[in-house]
Amino acid sequence: MDREAAGGQQTAVGAFFVTPARTWGLRMRSTIASARFAAIAADVRNLVVIRRASGPLALALACALAGCATTKAPETHASLTIAPPVSAPQDGDWWKAAGDPLLANLIERGLAADNDLACRAARLHEQEETDAAASRRLSGKVRALVGKDEAPERDAARMAWAYAYAQARADRATEVALAYVQVRRLQQILMLRTQRLDQFRDNAVIAEFRRQAGLVTAIDGGLGNSMAGVVDADVAATRARYDAARAALSALTGMSDTDLLTALGEKADIPVFAVDGPAQLHRADLLALRSRLESSLAHEKVTQAQLDAALVAPEAPATPQALRDALQKLAKADEGARAEVASTREALAAFDKREAALADTAAQAKRAVTDARAAYRAGFGDFATLYVAEAAALAAEEARVGMKADRAAMTVRLHKQEGAGWSAADLDPPMGAATCD
Repeated sequence: MDREAAGGQQTAVGAFFVTPARTWGLRMRSTIASARFAAIAADVRNLVVIRRASGPLALALACALAGCATTKAPETHASLTIAPPVSAPQDGDWWKAAGDPLLANLIERGLAADNDLACRAARLHEQEETDAAASRRLSGKVRALVGKDEAPERDAARMAWAYAYAQARADRATEVALAYVQVRRLQQILMLRTQRLDQFRDNAVIAEFRRQAGLVTAIDGGLGNSMAGVVDADVAATRARYDAARAALSALTGMSDTDLLTALGEKADIPVFAVDGPAQLHRADLLALRSRLESSLAHEKVTQAQLDAALVAPEAPATPQALRDALQKLAKADEGARAEVASTREALAAFDKREAALADTAAQAKRAVTDARAAYRAGFGDFATLYVAEAAALAAEEARVGMKADRAAMTVRLHKQEGAGWSAADLDPPMGAATCD
């Protein structure tokens, strides 16, 4: 019986090599009738792969598929790491703590309304499913055994896509925030010019009263009407720009113009964003670039040992050209990003002195307008002095509005430059409804 069992076992395992066709057919039918068919059929498929191999490779495949331990199998390519990992922020949504609830609401709306962002998430999930299916295929396991494992290359490429999605999210948030700042800028300038138009019209009325009283010539009234006409044209142009900026913000957020007007209100405050100290640079676009380079190097069969050696001596003759180029590209991108952040922070630091000086100028211009208006009403001043004083005051106030808006916009850009606007959860974004090509 033992010899029979041994013989049967030899036939089941070695049939592809030594058993005649008739014997194989009888034993296969017997095998099909057994409860162990699935496992034995898997062995047969594995043996087909082994039969197509030869020499040491066949031995390695047979041993690996049978689950035995061996040191003969070729090493697989491990994932490459160009630089130490950068921790993704747990909550990089800077607008949530910006102190402007309307801005936070508009950005969330903008993110939800971005069809391109939703399509990116959908494509990312599709690629993950494709990669998972590839890793489950038997051919993928065989590639790993012969030293052609493509999983590290696919994993790095998939991470590049995930970081690209995170960067696109940060870009969208920045776009909405900048559009919001522009709307607030034009809204406040429109208010200033409308108020100034009312003053100029009042000046024209006063000039006409004084002309009728014989105190001044018709020149004052003519100047007053001319000034009112010019400012009226400025108000109309500003209103058109404000309407266009508001329409752009509506398109970004999916809000109707009526709802947006209601939400904006009439106060027209320009947001003031706090600037924190220098933060760790965790830009998703740089991480995406790093992952793409890691994928490319894995494809070129660069080893981690070669990479580590190149990091120490990038110009060494033994460094592959592809590796040297990749490191230079990454270093250049990182250097550019840091220079951009430094430049923006330097510009922001200069705002304090400029705003203080402009505030003094605006206060002096306001006092000059008060004095000139009182003098003209009392008959001690001329109309030209009043005109110049009011024009200077308007210019100073508009300059202050522009500076506040520039500072807010620059702070928004700084958040993006330093890598805010995305979080770790964005590397696995939820699936959303989208119409994609």
